[in-house]
Amino acid sequence: MGTGDVVSQLERWLVELSRKWERYFAHDRQVPVPPEREREALERRLREVSREETHGAAAQFRIDQLLHRFTTLNQHWIRQLREREEATGGRMRNAGGSHAAAVTNAPPAASVSPVDDEYRRLFGEYSAALQRAGRTGGTSFERFRDTLEQQRQMVQGKGASVEGFEVVAEGGQVRVRARVRRGRQG
Repeated sequence: MGTGDVVSQLERWLVELSRKWERYFAHDRQVPVPPEREREALERRLREVSREETHGAAAQFRIDQLLHRFTTLNQHWIRQLREREEATGGRMRNAGGSHAAAVTNAPPAASVSPVDDEYRRLFGEYSAALQRAGRTGGTSFERFRDTLEQQRQMVQGKGASVEGFEVVAEGGQVRVRARVRRGRQG
């Protein structure tokens, strides 16, 4: 199966998964629990495909776009799960009508470190800034996070500390800049 076929299959998979989440949030009885297994499986497959080095430029563009759409939808689903949990006081009804914990198998992003939360927020800002600048594509969240981690380590290796990052758009260019504090912490 060619890369284009794989990407088309992943795009269809994402559309179907999105429909399942919509049905879950609409309280469809046929989707009584969040489709977490499907989401995790798609996330794994997207990571595998994005790490392959055999893509042409067009296929890589489609993969990056798909990763961005998945990340955006995933953040939306997590936010809706949290809102739903808060609205029910931390408890929801399952298919049998009994009460159960709101999210028994929460998405990894819901329980990630504060640093990962910050990276996800920055990735959303970066992607939005790229779109406003008329640029599409960009990179996957994993590559984005890895790049920022490398930048953080490089700055710390020079005796400074990174207090955070900010998205900067200047002259049609979009980049992420570290906010650096000079001097070693002691």
